[in-house]
Formats: sequence, structure tokens, C-alpha cells
Amino acid sequence: MGSKELREDALNYHSSNPPGKVTVVPTKPHGTQRELSLAYSPGVAYPCEEIGGDPDKAYNYTSKGNLVAVVSNGTAVLGLGDIGALASKPVMEGKGLLFKAFADIDVFDIEVDRKDVEQFVEAVKAIAPTFGGINLEDISAPECFEIERRLVEELDIPVMHDDQHGTAIISGAALINGLEVVNKDIQEVRVAILGAGASAISCAKHYLSLGVSRENLTMVDSKGIVTKAREQAGELNEYKAHFARDIEEGGIGDAMKGADVFLGLSKGGLVTPEMVNGMSENPLIFALANPDPEITPEDVYAIRNDAIVATGRSDYPNQINNVLGFPYIFRGALDVRATEITEGMKMAATKALASLARQPVPDDVISAYDGEQMSFGRDYLIPKPFDARVLIWEASAVAEAAVEEGVARLSGEDFDADKYREELESRLGLTRSIMRTVINQAKRERKKIVFCEGEDPTIIKAASQCISEGICMPILLGQEKRIEAVKEELGLDFNCETIDVRYDPRRRGEYADEMHMLRARRGLTMEDAVRQLKSATYFAPMMVRMGDADGYLGGVSHQYPDIVKPCLQVIGPKPDSHRIVGMYMMTVNGQLMFIGDATINIYPDARTLAEIAIQTAKVAKRFGVKPKVAMLSFSNFGTSSEMRTDRIEEAIQMVREMDPDLVIDGPMQADTALVQEIQEDYPFMSFNGPANVLVCPNLASANIAYKLLQRVAGAEMTGPILEGLSRPAHVLQRRDSVRDVVHMAAICAVDAQRASRERLID
Repeated sequence: MGSKELREDALNYHSSNPPGKVTVVPTKPHGTQRELSLAYSPGVAYPCEEIGGDPDKAYNYTSKGNLVAVVSNGTAVLGLGDIGALASKPVMEGKGLLFKAFADIDVFDIEVDRKDVEQFVEAVKAIAPTFGGINLEDISAPECFEIERRLVEELDIPVMHDDQHGTAIISGAALINGLEVVNKDIQEVRVAILGAGASAISCAKHYLSLGVSRENLTMVDSKGIVTKAREQAGELNEYKAHFARDIEEGGIGDAMKGADVFLGLSKGGLVTPEMVNGMSENPLIFALANPDPEITPEDVYAIRNDAIVATGRSDYPNQINNVLGFPYIFRGALDVRATEITEGMKMAATKALASLARQPVPDDVISAYDGEQMSFGRDYLIPKPFDARVLIWEASAVAEAAVEEGVARLSGEDFDADKYREELESRLGLTRSIMRTVINQAKRERKKIVFCEGEDPTIIKAASQCISEGICMPILLGQEKRIEAVKEELGLDFNCETIDVRYDPRRRGEYADEMHMLRARRGLTMEDAVRQLKSATYFAPMMVRMGDADGYLGGVSHQYPDIVKPCLQVIGPKPDSHRIVGMYMMTVNGQLMFIGDATINIYPDARTLAEIAIQTAKVAKRFGVKPKVAMLSFSNFGTSSEMRTDRIEEAIQMVREMDPDLVIDGPMQADTALVQEIQEDYPFMSFNGPANVLVCPNLASANIAYKLLQRVAGAEMTGPILEGLSRPAHVLQRRDSVRDVVHMAAICAVDAQRASRERLID
């Protein structure tokens, strides 16, 4: 995109209504006189009194605990320099957007029109009671050092100048992993740093903490190598002087001779290929000037094929992006009510990022980067910014470090690390939070889950994740050579059972005998049975029926009926099941609901509708939901004789007879089921508040409803979950991601655990 086009697009982006990038949204209801009296006068006086008696209660009664100030005076904005406080506002709003998008932290951007250190510090101190943390941004050096030092000392909330520490934390993770890839000892490597501003000095300090020897670190500013001679001549401020070395003067070319690591935080084009050529074997080159790096990766690779290159740009591998740091560092600090951000907390963030990069990359991250395959190595040293796992890994590491160092208001007794990680996962969506509980349960007793599409890349990646997390023992059906080829292409290394159904002796033996016994009176011959079992979609459910697998998943590369029909024929229903029922678990606007039947029963009669209600409610209970069942229709309780829904009313009566304790009502319209204000017009209803089990009158309406919720309202869907089969089997959807498959595998595994217990009782 040309600079003119980019300029126009950026200006249109920022000026579209409403102008800017952030807004304020109320978090409490305020639509009635009663609610206004609670939000403001007279009710607001009570939390004020509580906070007056105990200032820490501000975290309980206000937004302080999730509110960060992004503060700047506009003296060092991106590549624009000293443009002033007001002109910096778009950048500060952008920082607020990143805080919210990546870590769910609310932000007020504060532009302070003061360059004097004392005046700036006093202004920030004056507004500090509003916030749980202060993110200093785009303040020129050396003033930024003194400003941060003063505010850290004089405030009791976390303060961090991201320009100083963000790059240090992220590049530190890349340094750890890069040295591991090239097999070099951090205590012995030589490091050359081009630049001596706030970020360069912070990086240098952080690298020393990581283990780099001071004698092996050379810093170069605009006048040359930072030396003792220059310090004695009074050329260096106190911050540069800390890194002065007693060596000969020179430039960046001299500093890079024999160096193992180059870190650039200066300007584009200052490093030549000749300088790179003089570095040691397998050098790490972190050229982080933006938008133009000190030397481009293309220029490096033109002369050296042993180098590992990182930049600050998203169009090259190994992007050192500060968004991997500040949102999650503040998230962890806020959640334990830390009084400061310590060096130990920064180090915890670095090590968490380094460790995460060594884990398999989820499918949703790969999708966000146009299907680019990623695995730990020369082109993948640190996680990608859109990797949702960074929140869990980094924020939890920071929070734990704060508690261990004693700078958190929460004590070690009040802080449960495992529970906190689950809370972080819930910020990524209610579905993740719920599924974490299911996954933890699946891990207690690993079950064998067979996948009929074992050659599919999505299934293979899901199997790898299931094994690494201990969710289940996958069985992959397919040709072993093809499965191994896909694993190699994806960079995966794991072992699990694989079966080529064409040559498995059970297909012509016990499985064929069982299939013939099941379907002989439906016209299936023995020869037909052998031929049918050549299909993995029949072989897999037969494995479950015969006890060779505990559960079955299929559907990512098959039509829905191709999976369901064999399940019905081979596994069959439970003896007490009137119908097999299919449902979806969905989370929308923070609410968890179940909708049925969207997959199996086309136009259910009253008895089948009753079964759908009971079975869907049963599944809801397994996810910790106390079911409130709404039987949906086009009218509320048969508004007139012409609008009676006898079939639904009969179903409700049957449910009440079959399960008297189940809370159910209807027939009702969808908004009546969900909106309490509408429910007040029907005081006889058996429940108040939103229903969480929605039973649609037919398959068409259920299917339309869940797809509209998914596409228009952004609902997260898990399913379809089948209930009523004699053994666990579930259907995957053709566009399911790896995460979707893993979630369904966990559900199937937990179902298998339950089925095992039931068989033992019987």
C-alpha cells in the first residue's frame, strides 16, 4: 500500500463516526429510576463512605482495579519526535485500544502539556488515585528515566514506561530462544547495541539480568562506542555512563566485529552487509528500528544464511512487538493489586514468552496469519501478537512473581495460581472458561477417542494437542504413511495409535460378524458388512461398540449425515432413549445457553419434543448449569384459540410428568424466554430471568436460530453434542478449528468416563 493511500485510509479510519478509537460504556443497568438512584444519588453515598473508611475498598466498588492511565507529553512519539501533547492523542488512544483488545483493561488516555520533569510528575501524581496503574508513553530521554523513577517511588500503584521496558522484555525472550536455537551460552556471547536511548538502555540492563556479561556488552550512540574515555570527558549522562567500557573508541562496525548478537534501536540503514559479515557464526540480528530496520532481512540473508533476524515489522518473521508485553504485564499486576512492577515481574514476563514460543502453535493463530505454518526455530522465536495464550502464560507469570516478591496486596494465601489461570482463560470467552473445567475433568482418566478422519491436518493437530494436554488417547484412522507425512509437514512429533481400516483383521472378523448381526434383518449381507466396514465412518463407531475405543468423533471432512447415520446404525440408542437428540452449547453476550434440537429431529411430535427438553437439560446440568427450559413458539402461551400450539403444550405436560423437578414453561416467544421485563406480564411463569435451555419447535427453526446467533451476534458455538446414544459419539463441523475439535474431544472423553461409571453400576 502506498504512503498516500495509507494516509487516506488512516485518516478515514480515525475520523469515521464516532471520531477516535475509544469510548466509555456503562457497565451497570441505568434504565429505571431505581437503577439511577443506585448509580448516583442517593445510593452512591454508601460506597463513598466505605472507601473513605478503607481506601483499598476502591478496588471493590469502583473500576480502579481494571483502569490504566496511558500518559504522555508527546515529546518522543513513534518516529515523529516532539509533536506535543495534543498531537500524541491518536497514539495514546491506540494504546488504549490495544490494552482493551488484548487484556480486557480499560484505559483513559491522558495527554499532559508539561515538559518539565517536576511539573509532569506532580500532574501524574495528582490524578493517580483514579487508576490501578500508570503506563508512561512516548516521553523523551533522559527525562523519562527520572519521571519513571520518581513515580515508582512516590506512588503505590504499578508504573511502567513501556518505551523503556517493553522492547527489553520481548527482545529478551527472543534472545533466550535464539541462543538456544544456535546453541550458545548467554554468559559468553558478545552483544553490540546500536542506540543509547530509553529503550536501548533498558534492553541492556535486562540483558545483563538475563546473564550477559557486562564485559561482553558494547553500546554505541550517535557519536560512537560508549567508552570510559568519553565518560571522563563528560560526554555521557549517568544512564549511558553505566555501560561505558574501557576499550578503544570506534563506531558500530567496530562493535559488531566478532559479536554474537546485534540489537538495533536507532535509525534505518545504519548497518551495512559488511558489518554483518564480520559477526560470529550463527549471529542473532535484532534490527528493530521502525518503519525501516537498521538492515533488512533480505540484505542479511544475501550474505549470510546462518543468521537469525528479528525486526519490529509484522511483514517479517520474529516481530519484536511491544503488544506482547504491556497489556499482560499490567493485567497480572492489576489482578493482584500490585504496588509496583518489579524487575522480577519483568523477568517473569520474558521467561513466560520464551517458554510459550516452544509450544505447538494453535490453529486459530495460524489462521490469523494466512495459514503460515509456525514452529519453534529460526523463524519463530517468540509468540505472535494474536496468540490468545499469551494472556494466560504471561499475566499469570507476572502475577505470581508479584505475590512471591511481596509487592501484591493479595497474599500468597489469597492467591491460587491455578484458579487465576482459569480466570484469565475466562477473559478469552465464556466458552474457554467452561471448557477448561471439562478439560480438567477429562485429564483425570484418559479415554481412547477414535477419529475417523485421521489424515486430516486439523485432526492431526488436535490429536497432538490432546496428547500434550493429557485430554485423551487419540486413535487416528487412515494410512500411516499419509498421517506421518502430514505430521512432518506440520512439524509435529507425537505418537498415538493409527489404524488403516483396509488391512485391519477385525474388519473381516469380529466387526463384520457384529455388523451382520445388527443389520441382517435390514438386508445387510456378510459381504455387505465387510465392504461397509472398509469406510472409516463405519469402522470407528464399531470400535466404540466393541469396546476398542471409548468414544468417537468425525465430521471435519464429511457431510453431517455420513457421520450420524453410521452412529445410529452401529452404536444405537440407549435402551431408555425415545430419540437421539442433537444440541449446541452457545455463549453469547456473557450468557451460557443450550439450544435443541438443531441437528437430528426434523419435525418432532410432542413425545420427541419432551425428550429434547429433558435430554438438553441433562447436558446443561453436566456443564454446571441449573436448567431453565423455555419451549419456544411464535406466540406466548397460545394468545388466542387460532394461535394454540397443542403439540408444545402436550410436550410440556409430558416433561412435568417425566421429570417433575425440571423447571420448564411455554410455549413462548424467544424474547419472552430471555427478557425479564416481558416475563413480568406473565406472573404465572415458572421461572424468572433468562432461560438457559431453548427448545425450538422444529429442526428448521433451531438451525436458523443458532446460525443467526453465531454469525450476527457473534455467539460461540460448541457442538453438535449428541445425547441418547448408547456410547459416546459426537459430530464435528466441516469448518471446525483445532480448538473446536479439542473441545469436542474433551466432551467426548468426559462422556466416556460417565458411561464407564454407569456400566459399572449396572
